[in-house]
Order: sequence, then structure tokens, then C-alpha cells
Amino acid sequence: MRLIIEKALAAVLVFLFVITVMTVTWQVIGRYVLAAPSSATEEVARFLLIWLGTLSAAYAFARRMHVGVDLISARMSEGSRVMVARFIWFICAVFALGVMVYGGGQLVNITRTLGQTSAAMGLPMWTIYTVMPISGLIIAYFAISFLISGTPSDHAPTEEPANE
Repeated sequence: MRLIIEKALAAVLVFLFVITVMTVTWQVIGRYVLAAPSSATEEVARFLLIWLGTLSAAYAFARRMHVGVDLISARMSEGSRVMVARFIWFICAVFALGVMVYGGGQLVNITRTLGQTSAAMGLPMWTIYTVMPISGLIIAYFAISFLISGTPSDHAPTEEPANE
């Protein structure tokens, strides 16, 4: 299941990146070639960047490519490293569920209730902010999955099983 979610997340990130490149390219053409910049494309690019950055953090966590300092854990025994990794995954799950899912959900709810919209396109801002609880759920899923599986190496990316 982890691999399916990772691949789906990677596909979404590629799609968002392609749309971002197309949007920014059109913005540059509109601004410098047509001399008619569009505030809508600027706003879309900004929102896509928010989604890209937040979902990329979830993807990096899933692939265990996030930044980590292992000066202390590198000097520990294998058993101690596993315990430290499990503790870290537990803290990550608590953070993701508490701050990103609960707090992000509160942000979505408040902006939906207030009817806040974007300046140029009038998009409901709660739709933009939904990326926070979504990413939080993804990070929490992977943190709990790592915690349960107890994979000792907290830096090794997950890989597909070899077909033999």
C-alpha cells in the first residue's frame, strides 16, 4: 500500500509541476512578448507552488529523503537506532495529525466559514488550504507505517520488492 500511495503522490507532483511550468511560461510570454501580464496566472502559479511544496514535503518524508542529523544516532547500537527512529516517527505522526491535520482542518473550516476568496480569480481560499490536512494525513500514514514496520534504517528510501 505504501508503494501505491508513493507512486500516486509522485504522479500528482509531476502533474502539478508540469502545470506550474506551463502557467509560468504563459505568464512570461504574456508579460514580455504580449506586454499584457495576467494576474490570474500569477495567482495560479503561487497556489500551485504552495501545493507542490507541501505535497513534496510529504513525498520526501515517504521516501525518507527529509533532512536529518544523525551525528548522535550514528554512534548508537542498531537496537538503540531502531528505538530512536521509532520515537521520531511517533513524534512525526503526532505533529502531522495535530498541527497539519487538525490545525490545517481548522484553517480550512475558518476560511470556508468566512468566505475568504483569492484576489485575482475569486477562488475560495479553503480549497487552497486543503493541501495542509491532506499532506498531514499522508505524512501521518507513512510515519505510522514506518513505526509499525520498524524498519531500522531511517534514511533508506523505500523500494519496490525485487521480482524473482
